[in-house]
Amino acid sequence: MELKEKVEKYFEIEKAALDKIRITAPQDSYIYGIAKDHMEMILSYYNDAKYFYDKNDFINAFAALNYSYGWIDSAIRIGLFDGDSDHRLFTHFR
Repeated sequence: MELKEKVEKYFEIEKAALDKIRITAPQDSYIYGIAKDHMEMILSYYNDAKYFYDKNDFINAFAALNYSYGWIDSAIRIGLFDGDSDHRLFTHFR
């Protein structure tokens, strides 16, 4: 599989993850602010990946997608986000 195809596949996987995750903390809690910060990082790296992809810089697009997904997985694992118990898309603790 070519790098461009791999990046496109990862975009599809991350899009599915982004469509599924939701913040679990109450909006008036301290943890909600942390979850929002995580989401900001996720979307920043995701948008960086799109930028690099549009510039045909597939290596940096791939790297940015992996950073973004790492933020998603860590937030799922510590309970900031709910991933609907999807063990295919997310790394759960159990």
